[in-house]
This record gives sequence, structure tokens and C-alpha cells, in this order.
Amino acid sequence: MKLSFPVIEAHDFVARDFVGGDAVLDFVNTVTGRDQAARDWLDGYPRLLEWAGKAKLLADDVLRGLEKTAKTDPTAASTALQRAKQLREALFAIVTGIISGKAPPESAMALLNRYWRAGIVVHELRYVKREVRLDMRPSAIDLDVIASLIAYRFVENLLPEPQERLRICEGSNCSWLFLDHSKAGRRRWCDMAVCGNAAKSRRFYARIRKGKGVSPKRR
Repeated sequence: MKLSFPVIEAHDFVARDFVGGDAVLDFVNTVTGRDQAARDWLDGYPRLLEWAGKAKLLADDVLRGLEKTAKTDPTAASTALQRAKQLREALFAIVTGIISGKAPPESAMALLNRYWRAGIVVHELRYVKREVRLDMRPSAIDLDVIASLIAYRFVENLLPEPQERLRICEGSNCSWLFLDHSKAGRRRWCDMAVCGNAAKSRRFYARIRKGKGVSPKRR
């Protein structure tokens, strides 16, 4: 899949960047403003590791190991980042296809299948303290492990959710994806404090302009 996001923007991830309801959607949301001026927040493999840490996708020791590997072979790390971005765009196509009722490209489904199978291989079952636990196989952890885990989570965590609760933010210059866990199922914004309030402000100033001919102030 060809990527078409010319603006790569350095971004330090904070709590308000994780509003999707699942790490899969938060990963897709590392591109913001798809509907107007798309910005890609993954400006390097270290940023992908930063995101994975704050998303609690991987343990600290695994992240440190990947960081060391990336420093040893930065070319391989850069290539792995591009593969992760390809999966990200495939997932955006698939989720928005579910939302709109339109079938995603076959190439998107093929990519998801490939990484989902890789995600299965990353895992193994262990018997620990009288319990069977799902854990990661250390020998299967490589620079592509984040993409593999995201695909695995898509199948294990996201698909069981009611698909009518998948949403795309109605905010201007956003297009983030999220799971609507609200009781009424009428959530419209990725974050009410950001896109919701911005929409309210636009409506307010539109009423002022219509009634009094006053233009809103711009930042």
C-alpha cells in the first residue's frame, strides 16, 4: 500500500493521544488530520517505541531490547517503521470500511492477515503457578513485533467489540477512530475537550456571524 502523508511531524505522545479505546485505534491515530491536512507523528523508529511504551503494548525490558537493536541497525529499524505504517494505513482502510459498509482493498486484508499470523507466532502458552498464561516468545521478538502485536490485538480485542460502536471523529481536521463506549452510543468526538469544544465554538461563531456580522478571532 502506498503511503501519501507528506508531513511528518515530531510529536511527544501524551495521555490525550490515547482516546481510541484500544491500542489498535490509537496506533491508527498516530496520523491526525486525514480529512484536511494529514500529519504523521511517527518520525522515526524511536518514536514508535515511545508510542508502544505509553500505549502499554510492550514491557520496558522488551522496549529496551528493541531500542538497542534499532541503534545497532538503523536501516533495518527504518524499514520496519515503514512496514508498520503500511499496516496502519491498512487498518484505517479496514475500520473505515466497517464504519461505512464499504469493502476495504484486498491488499489491506492481505496485509492484516500476514501480520496477524506473525502475531500468533509471537505468542506462546506457559504453565506458571498453576495457571496457563499467554506470553511472548523471546526468540520471536524482532523490529516488526509492534506491527505483529497490533494485528493480533485487532483480531483478539477489536473484532469482538460491537462493530456499530466503531466511530470516526466528526471534528474538523481530525478523522481519529474510536470505540464508542458511551451508554447511549451517541459519541461524536474523539475527545469532547478538543474536537467537541472546537465544534461548539464554530457553531457559536457561525451564529454570531449570521446574526451580527462579526467574524471570529483566529489564533
